[in-house]
Amino acid sequence: MTKNSKIGLQQAYAVETPEDSIKLYKRWADSYDEEFVAATGYVAFQRAAEIFLQHADRPAGPVLDVGCGTGVVGLALRDGGANEVDGIDISQEMLDEAGRKQTSSGDAVYGRLIQADLTRSIDIDDDTYAGIVSAGTFTHGHLGPESLDELWRIAMPGAVCSIGVNAGHFDSRGFADRFSGDVAAGVIAEPDIHIIDTFSKEIDNVDEFSVQTMIVACRVL
Repeated sequence: MTKNSKIGLQQAYAVETPEDSIKLYKRWADSYDEEFVAATGYVAFQRAAEIFLQHADRPAGPVLDVGCGTGVVGLALRDGGANEVDGIDISQEMLDEAGRKQTSSGDAVYGRLIQADLTRSIDIDDDTYAGIVSAGTFTHGHLGPESLDELWRIAMPGAVCSIGVNAGHFDSRGFADRFSGDVAAGVIAEPDIHIIDTFSKEIDNVDEFSVQTMIVACRVL
């Protein structure tokens, strides 16, 4: 497949490793908003941002957009009232696109953009962020629940999190057990779980669990 070949949902759901993600999003970055967000009616990013803002109101500190991609979540957060948003992603090409995003008032969406592999320890200090939002990172072939360790570590006590998880993976890959375990361990408060449609359009050749997303809204203790 050449860089200019059209990429779609099946290729995105086929990634299995961080290296697969880097290769895919290097080719997809400059057309992602058109070929994925617009073409599929992808709305989970908007709902993840809205649910975060409902729980956090105006966060008293920076918010981290995890797996920020081209910046659609960050834009929704900023236009929804968040004043300070950073982004982190494994793909430098996607970060470059995110760096071009502007708010409705013409300001840069992101303050800091960080290239990192979230399957490893990331170079961010403990207790840095007042909010964590992730829309499409915990999905097919991407991150498992073990990556939540780093998110809880870099979140301030009291930080609000809005974490989207593919509905088909919520139980099968251990997310339900992980959130329950973290509540029992006193890491997070009991979450509110919102089941939403991932897309606003009907998607062909996608299993039924892929068209819904579980948005887990919780507070770090």
